[in-house]
Amino acid sequence: MAADTRHDAVEPAPAGAQVRAIVQILLRSGLAIACVLMAVGLVVEVAGGHHSAATVRLFDIGSADLGDRLMALGMLALAATPAVRVVALLVMWSLEGDRRHAAVAAVVLLVLGVAILVGHG
Repeated sequence: MAADTRHDAVEPAPAGAQVRAIVQILLRSGLAIACVLMAVGLVVEVAGGHHSAATVRLFDIGSADLGDRLMALGMLALAATPAVRVVALLVMWSLEGDRRHAAVAAVVLLVLGVAILVGHG
């Protein structure tokens, strides 16, 4: 009787595939969190008798009313989600040794950071 040489074990996915799956989860989670925050903020505002939302600057989120704060945090989460994706891709490309793409991702993050600081939130 010959020995069974079949391997039923599943081989691990390459690191790049795992990071891509994490990036996909990050994007979906960011969208879901943003939607929940904005929906709850809207409900709080309408329940409180407010029928318009105030303009909330990035660095003034803490001083806004609860409903406005939740909606602003939702917008922040929505805006930050692609930046988190770029960070994840930067890490992935760095680990894979893809210097060109890692450099592009780093420049994108630098430009985003400068835009936030120069734009005063």
